[in-house]
Amino acid sequence: MLEPQRIRRFYINSKLEVPKIWRLSRKHIRIQVPDGRFIKLNKFRNRLNEREIRSFCIKFSPIHVYFSALNWLFPERVGKKYKARYACPLNGEYVIDVDSYVVKKPHRHVYVAEGVCYECLNISKELTIQACEGIEGYYSDIAIVFSGKRGFHIHVLDFDIRDWTYYNERNPIKSHEVARYKFTRISSDALALDRAHFIVSVDPMRVISMPNSLNAETGLKCTYIGDRKDLEKTSIDEIIYRSNPALEIYGYPEPLRAVK
Repeated sequence: MLEPQRIRRFYINSKLEVPKIWRLSRKHIRIQVPDGRFIKLNKFRNRLNEREIRSFCIKFSPIHVYFSALNWLFPERVGKKYKARYACPLNGEYVIDVDSYVVKKPHRHVYVAEGVCYECLNISKELTIQACEGIEGYYSDIAIVFSGKRGFHIHVLDFDIRDWTYYNERNPIKSHEVARYKFTRISSDALALDRAHFIVSVDPMRVISMPNSLNAETGLKCTYIGDRKDLEKTSIDEIIYRSNPALEIYGYPEPLRAVK
């Protein structure tokens, strides 16, 4: 894990540019700090923009920065699921976390940085492309983010709960959960999810790594890739290169030592 001063240096030099396809002002945002605690940033300010999030990251040196899969009318009110209706969920993307270990493929581990294996990422890339091809039978607005460690996050931005269930005004969170469950079940063959990944894909209260934030656990950036076609033409070497935090700090990458 990176030391706090290196995390802070990254955010001092980074613009933390989150693509506008995500509406940060509607997101519930939390960070994990080096001592393991989670801090809800919306308790300091209701609606956050990139500049304000970056300021908090410089202050707290977080290991991870997360935002909610759902968009909220009152993100500062987001808490436990049974109280979440008071925060008024609006809509939000369907998110899948793709990791190589879900499908066992024999390969030689070649590590770079801390805990990042080139061959594992190649497997994750194949699984992500396969998952996207399955999703594209239903939705077309897909954004892929490198997790900064083992795999990729797929954001289905045009996911609509009304495609799968009715909207229950008395319990809107349940409507989001039912819709995600139905879509996950019908798409499970293409998504290649184990039980743990199935559960988090269904959970409307989940949070996911913020694009272009730093995964300080490995020292790599959670890099926004684009859609499936962008991922197909981007090599793992290029993804690692673009995710090197030294590009933000110095303008050129630090060499990452490979361990076989």
